[in-house]
Amino acid sequence: DSCHRNSNDTEIAPNVNWPKSQSFVHVDEQGTLSSALTEQFLPARAALLADYWQKTVGWRFAEVDHSDFYSNFGGFYNASNHPNSAAFATLKADGSIVAWGDAGHGGTGAPSGNGYTNIYSTTVAFAALKADGSITAWGNLDRGGAGAPSGNGYTKIYSTGHAFAALKADGSITAWGASWAGGTGAPSGNGYTKIYPNGYAFTAVKADGSITTWGGAGGTGAPSGSGYTKIHSTLKAFAAIKDGSITAWGDASLGGTGAPSDSDYTKIYSTRAAFAAVKADGSITAWGSWSEGGTGAPSGNGYTKIYSNWNTFAALKADGSITAWGYGPFGGTGEPSDNGYTKIYSTYAAFAALKADGSITAWGNASLGGTGAPSSNGYTKIYSNYGAFAALKADGSITAWGNSGYGGTGAPSDSGYTKIYSNNFAFVAVKADGSITAWGDSNK
Repeated sequence: DSCHRNSNDTEIAPNVNWPKSQSFVHVDEQGTLSSALTEQFLPARAALLADYWQKTVGWRFAEVDHSDFYSNFGGFYNASNHPNSAAFATLKADGSIVAWGDAGHGGTGAPSGNGYTNIYSTTVAFAALKADGSITAWGNLDRGGAGAPSGNGYTKIYSTGHAFAALKADGSITAWGASWAGGTGAPSGNGYTKIYPNGYAFTAVKADGSITTWGGAGGTGAPSGSGYTKIHSTLKAFAAIKDGSITAWGDASLGGTGAPSDSDYTKIYSTRAAFAAVKADGSITAWGSWSEGGTGAPSGNGYTKIYSNWNTFAALKADGSITAWGYGPFGGTGEPSDNGYTKIYSTYAAFAALKADGSITAWGNASLGGTGAPSSNGYTKIYSNYGAFAALKADGSITAWGNSGYGGTGAPSDSGYTKIYSNNFAFVAVKADGSITAWGDSNK
């Protein structure tokens, strides 16, 4: 098979009898690697992979940071983890951890060993997972920084704002952290395949699409049937799709009631307190808090994706035109009238839209990134935190704007950066050689 050969058509490992790849699962949904990968392919590629890791990756930050949280999940609370608000933690190539920032949020107290593979977070704590599935936590003791399970075999960790829930390969779950945010009450059975959090509760789904919930708001009232394929969240509510129809539960004022009764919906997005669902024809139905996007959705169709900030939606059509609704001062009005936009990013209260030529248009709260976007083009990606944006060009140069207290000023003036990470108050830019530059609130 071609996947077992180098680009010059030589064998990766000439002495290995490769299994046939047709209909062969190398990585399953839980991230478990096949024996072909762990016993044959990866050892044969060890030197190359180590070289790649050292030279081009360098650091691996927490699974979800604030930029991801704001822009990449279709709503703040649709992310698998809640980002740490005032500290950073990152993995080195040997699996050791470096943390900095506010001590009460996990900026100190990281484990001293190595061999860690992933870092997860609540608002105020971190949890690191080793290759054997053991977990070490640190940070705020009451909200996930203490109480992690002592066993091993865990494959992934999820979080609300104040608690963690870890999943094993057999689908059993262990939770810890604030009891009012899902730190206690996890189901005792197994067979769960994925966990979805909101701000205060968890929903676990089995392979047959049946649902179990626990925690604070949203932790009760889930539907009893099966067949649910994806769960979406506001701060205190959930919404699930089954055969194109939607069931919602949780805080009524934040989208827990009022879901549409018709069907053919394919995706759900959210603000803090409202949901917006898209049908196959690109039409939109919204519900939840009227002032935070629950009303005012456009009546047309053809929308392909919806982005959001804390209480405003911005929907994108295939031609790159944008329609916004929700809280006006946070970007519910003032969106650009032209088209050609390819993606929208957000801070807490503003949006920034990127075109194919790398030009940027921002709108929303002026002090939190709604004004001050660069006038040039050539930008390839935008990152954000609570109150500022940072845009990256192909040459690795960075332009930041927004509130100076959050990193809207002070971005590095050199180039060569490949990625930017953020917490609520600061940015960290990383170069290909692993060097780091940080700016924003120096205490966070």
